[in-house]
Amino acid sequence: QILMCIFLIFIISCTGQNNADNLELKIKSENQELNQIQVIGTRIGEIPYDFAVVSTEGKAVRLSDLIKEKKPIIVYFMATWCPYCAEDYAALSKIYRNYENNITFISISLDLSENLLELKEYKNKYPELKNMIFAPGQNQILIDYSITKTTSKYAIGKNGTIIYRSIGAADEQQWLQLFNSIL
Repeated sequence: QILMCIFLIFIISCTGQNNADNLELKIKSENQELNQIQVIGTRIGEIPYDFAVVSTEGKAVRLSDLIKEKKPIIVYFMATWCPYCAEDYAALSKIYRNYENNITFISISLDLSENLLELKEYKNKYPELKNMIFAPGQNQILIDYSITKTTSKYAIGKNGTIIYRSIGAADEQQWLQLFNSIL
């Protein structure tokens, strides 16, 4: 019986060690997978929340599709009644033509009452920005990006992560600096 007890203890300890080895291997594997997953959010270095909007030209625009083009993207939150947005668009009107083939710029209204027609009329005030995307906002986009103020902007790099974010109107020089830095 003593031999039988020793034998059972030996088997249990071997099985236990084998399970411990498997558990350690599994933990290492899971940690490695977690380290390779990129975080979705609104901070620098994170992948931005995906969204789909309809542009003033009636085209469906999905952020993840724009990211696949491997061009920097500016996501800008605005409203037609915002005087600071008007300042931004006036400054952008002077320089955007030189960057429009290399940087995608999407303006999303944070005023959920603004419709496609209102945004199209507003966009027409800035003919130099005709290739810029304007779209009505959606509640979920505003929630995901924690948008409460106009002139909120995110720059997304060619690698698909957020590389810049700020709030506030920018003058022509500041826009030039931002565009050149994200290219």
